Parts: sequence; C-alpha cells; structure tokens
Amino acid sequence: MPAGITERDKQVGKSQAWHNMTIIEDGPITQKIAHPFEIIESPIYHKITEKDDFGVNQDTFIESPNWKQLIASDDFLPIGDPYGSSYCPSSIATFWEIIRKGMGDTPYEIMSAGTVDNRCKVFASIKVSEGFRIGDREFKDFITILDSYDKSTSLQARYSNICVVCSNTFAANMHTGSQIGKAKHTQMIEMNIGRLIDAIDNFSGTSAKFQAMLTTAQNTPCSRDEARAWVAGIETRNSDQLTNGMLQKSARIMELFEVGRGNEGRTRLDAFSALTDFHSNESTNRKGDGAQSYTSEFGSSAQVKSMVASNFVSDWDNNVRRGNAMISKDVALTA
Repeated sequence: MPAGITERDKQVGKSQAWHNMTIIEDGPITQKIAHPFEIIESPIYHKITEKDDFGVNQDTFIESPNWKQLIASDDFLPIGDPYGSSYCPSSIATFWEIIRKGMGDTPYEIMSAGTVDNRCKVFASIKVSEGFRIGDREFKDFITILDSYDKSTSLQARYSNICVVCSNTFAANMHTGSQIGKAKHTQMIEMNIGRLIDAIDNFSGTSAKFQAMLTTAQNTPCSRDEARAWVAGIETRNSDQLTNGMLQKSARIMELFEVGRGNEGRTRLDAFSALTDFHSNESTNRKGDGAQSYTSEFGSSAQVKSMVASNFVSDWDNNVRRGNAMISKDVALTA
C-alpha cells in the first residue's frame, strides 16, 4: 500500500495523516503505544538429510555460525532479512533511550511514531517546542529519530519540517532533512549511539538560526517585481524558460505574496510565506483525499520547501537574477 503501513505496522499520532490510518493518541505517545514489541535475535538453521546406521534418511538441523534473523517478541515473525556478523541491530528500547537521553531536559512532544514496511523501518517525530511566531505567522519544526532493520538506513536523528507518518515521509525526511547525527549498525554501534545522544543533546542552534533567518527576512523590504523574479527563479530551476503553467503558478503565488495569510506584499518573508503556503496547500491538480498532503509532505512540493528554507539567504540573489532572465524570454506555449 502507498503508505507502507502493513497489518504488522502502526502509525500513532496527534492528528490524522493523509492516509487516514493514524491511531489518534490524546495522551503522550510512548514506547508501549507506538512500538509494542522488541526485536529478538534468532539463530538460523539449515537442514541436511543423511542416512543413519540403518540406511534411513534422517533430517538434521545445523545452526549457522554466521547468520542471524530478527523476529518480533509479540508475534515471533521475521523482521527484515537475515544478516551476517558485521551487522549489529539496535533494539526498540535503545531507540527510546536515545529520545529520552538526547532530549534531556528540553521540553518536547512526540507527534508521530510507529513502523512501516512490515516493521523494517522505525520512526518518531518530535516537536522540539511550541514553535515560534514571526508577525502573524506560526512556524514549527521537528527532530525525527529513524532506524531500520532492512539495512536501508543507519540509526539517526534528523531536523526538518516534515513529520513522519508513512514510508514516503520517512524517505522524504531522509532526503530533505538536515542530519543531526547517526550511529551505523557496526561493531562500534554502542559508541556511536553515545555520540548520537550527545549530538541530539547539543543540538539547539538550527531552530534558532531558522528563526533568525525568518526575522531578517521580515525586516528586509521586497518589491513585487523582485518577489516575482525570485518566484520565477525557483519555479524554473529545472527548466530553461517559463511555460504557461509556470506563469499561472507564479501569478497565484504573487496573489498570496500580497493577500495571503499574514502577508502584506512588502518583505522577503511575504515572498517566502507565499511560496511555501502555495506548495503546502495548492500545488497539486490531482483530485482525491490526501492528494495535496501527499505532495506537500513528501513529493515535489516538500523538496521545494526544504530547498528554499535551506538556501533562502544564500540563493536569493541568484534566484532573482535567474527569474529576471526567464521573465525576459518568450513564454513557451506549453502547459
């Protein structure tokens, strides 16, 4: 299924996700609620058939000296594939210990946690604080702890604006979030986990830097022409000319620049908010429940929002120059 939530998986959250499979939890989301099992390392046996002293075939099971298999403590079914001695999985208990020790005395709330892909991937998205406000706008960010038992990722913590609720947002967080720290599944995993906990504990500047960036943007004047060029530069990042579809999209973003929620059409923050609001709420033409949430949370719109947030100041002038160059060209007569 698209969400990657199988019969063995669950996603527990504070609000319903796009897939409508969220188990709503009004109280604190805990290990017992989100991950009600532990991993068990099980030996792997292979069968050989030999004749005994009487010439009768007898089956003998031999334990493999090099391979193991993880199973779940509640249903005793496999998790992931067999693995060799070089791979060292981390437990569910360790996953939650990292959250407790890493966050320390910092106030936090787990907004979403669970597993996807038949329990092969484990996640917990943590609201670092109540967020912050700049003018009439509210901003939120997340620290997400990720792990896997299919060797697709190391145990790690990432910082982003994506709350993981499914396998797709898991992947989006991996590709668009900023890595805080990680612990590879090697013989050094215990030491690496200690370093990961320290990295989370020491992580406090990114949210403050983001807030400072947005505050500066609020205090930086931006004309309508400059905002239009910046938007055009962003939207044509993978094209060599503006199309009619891009023009229509840019026109709507410019409407939001002037009359969108909290916007007055005067500052770079108005431009930033207009573009991110559009890609959060209006960027897809697909019909159906969850279509906009799908692209906003982990599709192309999620990538645009992450790119803009990460390089807002450093890429502003380049995007404006590119946008002005695109606007000056003939518009392609294709949608």
